[in-house]
Amino acid sequence: MPANRYFIASPLTASPIELPQEELRHLKTVMRAQPGDVLELINGKGVLAICRLAPSYLLDIVEIKMAPPPPQIILAQALIRPSLLDWVIEKGTELGATHFWLFPGDLSEKNGISDHTASRLRNLMISALKQSGRLYLPMIEQLPPLTQWEKPTTPLFFGSLEPDTPPITAKPPAIMVIGPEKGFSEEEEALLKEKLGGKGVKLNNGTLRAETAAVCALSLLAKEIL
Repeated sequence: MPANRYFIASPLTASPIELPQEELRHLKTVMRAQPGDVLELINGKGVLAICRLAPSYLLDIVEIKMAPPPPQIILAQALIRPSLLDWVIEKGTELGATHFWLFPGDLSEKNGISDHTASRLRNLMISALKQSGRLYLPMIEQLPPLTQWEKPTTPLFFGSLEPDTPPITAKPPAIMVIGPEKGFSEEEEALLKEKLGGKGVKLNNGTLRAETAAVCALSLLAKEIL
């Protein structure tokens, strides 16, 4: 983790820059940064600003670097228990997911997420973004059930347990659909294949939990762009 990396959700174009209160508190009380220290600032949009800390705890930009947008990796995750969803979002951010589509599966225990949960997930993504050294913050969207989806233009895949299912060999851009803890219903599997043009793929020789399947799928997709 870049220990001196901080996040601000605004354009990084001109000095001086004032850190958000939470980041400023971390800079002062945890990192004990001093005027003159060189820090890194990101905004989740591909920008890395090398900054110097002024006596007023404002940041002066020294250098700007811009990273190209990463290949699109969309994780479409049926809603699962909050603690498991936290884990998927955090690890998925580290692994390079560019979008998280959250939707209620037929066998999901919840139909949506609250504003409080959405805020917590965003904070987890920001923390994972800083920890991993990535520069693009993923987008989270709440989608309706699969019955209301239109066929996407991006190739769509889903985990399948059928005996003759081939292993995943896809390269981004790709959409990976993962079911809830109890899996997809028969109707959802039919929709994924017939209406949405999805392809079933094998993620592992064993039967994976929903959160493990999500992380495994993202790892396999990310491997193709290393």
